[in-house]
Amino acid sequence: MILILASASPRRREILEEHGQSPVVIPSNIEESLPEGRVFSPEETAMYLAEQKAEAVAEELKRGVFGAALRAAAGRAAESAEGAGNFLVLAVDTIVYKDRIIGKPRDEEDALNILRSLKNAAHDVISGVCLIELAQNLGPCRPRFKMCGKQVFFDSTTVTFGDYTDGEILAYIRANPPYDKSGSYAIQSNWGSHVISADGSIFNVIGLPWERIEPFL
Repeated sequence: MILILASASPRRREILEEHGQSPVVIPSNIEESLPEGRVFSPEETAMYLAEQKAEAVAEELKRGVFGAALRAAAGRAAESAEGAGNFLVLAVDTIVYKDRIIGKPRDEEDALNILRSLKNAAHDVISGVCLIELAQNLGPCRPRFKMCGKQVFFDSTTVTFGDYTDGEILAYIRANPPYDKSGSYAIQSNWGSHVISADGSIFNVIGLPWERIEPFL
């Protein structure tokens, strides 16, 4: 089976590779928005966005959209593994929640205000996960696919920060631009020294709840 990571996040790819996986990266380019007229909890928000990402990439595969990396992976799998015609699409959406959903900072001032709001308090890091398995049927013209299964779930970690100054925040975000990170920080960076406790998966805080995903691989 070929694992497709529907994300451009280097951190998610690195977690998978650290655990012996070799994902093919096909980022989903969907607009991350929620449908109007519905109220979502933070957990539902993360799961909905992850499902939208996975479904978008799965539809590309169904249409036979294959890049060079995927063709090469399929060729290697065909030589060495059973189920080489199957794909497992993995999409993850991670949000930070403290009184509201906290997204990626717009600019330095926004990052400063976000990290100010998180000090001396606990917040939740929630990852929605969607896994879609596709089976390949070789037809006369091009591969056809059917969905074998779909799993959607979430994982949550409660992180508590201690005290820090505005000067420490500014020094951190200027040395480590946080504009691609929900909550404006990376726990695996030196900002992790401000963590008093983390109740749950650290991998989840980094961006991919490995302990929950591993059984499906």
